[in-house]
Amino acid sequence: MNAKIEECKTVSEAERAAAEAAIAERLGPDAQKPLSGSAGASPYSAETVVMLAAGAGERGARVAIAAVCKSHDGAGCYKGRGRWRTVYVAAPKADGDLSVCTASDRGAEEVGWSGFYVRPWTIHEAEQASRGLGGAQDAMASALAALGL
Repeated sequence: MNAKIEECKTVSEAERAAAEAAIAERLGPDAQKPLSGSAGASPYSAETVVMLAAGAGERGARVAIAAVCKSHDGAGCYKGRGRWRTVYVAAPKADGDLSVCTASDRGAEEVGWSGFYVRPWTIHEAEQASRGLGGAQDAMASALAALGL
């Protein structure tokens, strides 16, 4: 998901803050609290904010994610210093290609540095069909067959 950062529009810090406020208003009072995180402890570490529509933060939810914008605060006396901030929106989508998951799930990929993880819907669907065994299903069947069970 980090590759999508380059695809969004670069705006000023004020415009990004206004966009976040407008998105929060549009998502309404049922929206989940935005997830935010940075790439490190430095004041110059990139930051990611994921705005979540109602129902978009539940594990297994089928979602779509869109990069909204990114901004740079221009802090520091050296060219290029400062923090990049990127804003995404995640919303439930019946035919979405992604599924919300946890960091330990197979195929999990973090959206920026937000602590919000997604994986392809096909992986989630296969895991559900195998009753949670996922890729371990074939390995388990082979091991049991080798033992004659």
